[in-house]
Amino acid sequence: MTCVIIPPGFERVRTRRTLIVVRSEGREWLVPLLASAARGQTAAQEVGGLSGGRGGAVLVRAHGHAVVLRPCRRGGLPARLLDATYFGWSLRPLRELYRLEHLRLKGVPVAEPLGACVRWLMPGCYRGWIVTRYVPGACTMWEWAATAPTDDHRAAVWRQVGAAIRQLHRAGGRHPDLNLHNILLYPAAGSLRALFVDFDQPRLSVRFRNAAGDLARLRRSARKLDPDSTLITAGDIEHLLKAYRE
Repeated sequence: MTCVIIPPGFERVRTRRTLIVVRSEGREWLVPLLASAARGQTAAQEVGGLSGGRGGAVLVRAHGHAVVLRPCRRGGLPARLLDATYFGWSLRPLRELYRLEHLRLKGVPVAEPLGACVRWLMPGCYRGWIVTRYVPGACTMWEWAATAPTDDHRAAVWRQVGAAIRQLHRAGGRHPDLNLHNILLYPAAGSLRALFVDFDQPRLSVRFRNAAGDLARLRRSARKLDPDSTLITAGDIEHLLKAYRE
């Protein structure tokens, strides 16, 4: 039996093969957008692909709104076999929507969830999509690190990211795939702010070992992308960790 927790301000729409949960104020255009995605169609103007996360996310415009539509995809070895197919009754995109909204209401800088959808392929087997609000001018942490100058501004950005991760953990959240592609930077009030995206399975009630695991995963991401430490230095990571510990 499917168990779905609906966040405050959202509502559910069910058909024979789809289950859609959307923010109530955008129901008129979010439901057709997600229903079309579930059918493999486009009910809005698709602008183009976006960087960050596991790929597949596209920027679309619907009824004057710019949003990011992302199919749920597996990572690691399961992705080679199953890609976007999931099994079970605990629905990942709807869990992600609920937990993102929970963290957002606590002030954590996460992509604002607008809706999510699952389409049943057969009982217990489904594919999913999630829609978040688009943030203009954003780039991934890796894209920024590859071009950012070495100065006080650079150090401030690394400290800001460390503070954002601390905020995530203190709010009881965890990003199970924290890497330099899943942290966006966007301009705000004359500086760059961090935003976490592509949680897939955001977790709540974090324990210390999980928090430490997030940081270790982020460091592995930096070493994998920049094995010679030419773009991301030990000093950069130290600025992040120092802000995290404050």
